[in-house]
Amino acid sequence: MGALNGRRTAGAVRIWLHEGHDGEPGVEALGLDHLGFATWAESEDELRAKLPAKFAAYCNWRARHQLAVAAIDDAGLEVAGRLAGNEILFPPDREPAHPTEIELAIALLAASRADLMTLLEAAPDAALDWDPPYRRFAPWADWRSVRAILAHVANGETHYYLRNVGHEPVSSPADPRGDWRDFLPRSRSEAIGFLETMKRASDRSRIGRVDFGFGEEWWSLRKALRRMVSHELTHAKSIARILRAHAAAG
Repeated sequence: MGALNGRRTAGAVRIWLHEGHDGEPGVEALGLDHLGFATWAESEDELRAKLPAKFAAYCNWRARHQLAVAAIDDAGLEVAGRLAGNEILFPPDREPAHPTEIELAIALLAASRADLMTLLEAAPDAALDWDPPYRRFAPWADWRSVRAILAHVANGETHYYLRNVGHEPVSSPADPRGDWRDFLPRSRSEAIGFLETMKRASDRSRIGRVDFGFGEEWWSLRKALRRMVSHELTHAKSIARILRAHAAAG
């Protein structure tokens, strides 16, 4: 994969830069043509330097789950645009979510969940409630332990992302003190049920609509899909780091 460039190149992977999410510092890169690809760095220079390797890792992850990205030439990564603000819509988010894209999202969620379950099944119970020594932690985030992160992931799907695009949760929010073996599959089953309904919807405007506005937040189904996939991938990496740190701490 070639270096980032600032001009339109045939075959390049389009990347959008996002600043100011939740008022946090740093810059996030989103590959909105590649569902769920996102990475973050403290500075744009750092982000540009790490992007090729991060995108290659994303492609390798998908290939391991037989969900390979279509062949990409060596034209590099193209910065297609940048926006600032919290929970905003990027141009690709305004496009209809085609049934095949919803189906891909379901498959990617299954892949991320399989990897997460592999981590959890091997984790000692003591590690799930351990308070790790974070170097930096957002003051508004109410999840620190693995168990709390898992409840956050579960609630994000049914009570935030999909609720913002018309889903009415039927289950109670996951309790961060509860059993992840119960609340993780329950929330995922509910989320997939909604996505399957959307995939079969005859009202194409509902699948593509973008008129979900909540204060400064704007949502579409396509945005919810990419946020769900990237959210679990991001937190699975955090959980893996916590488990390694717990093991190293003895």
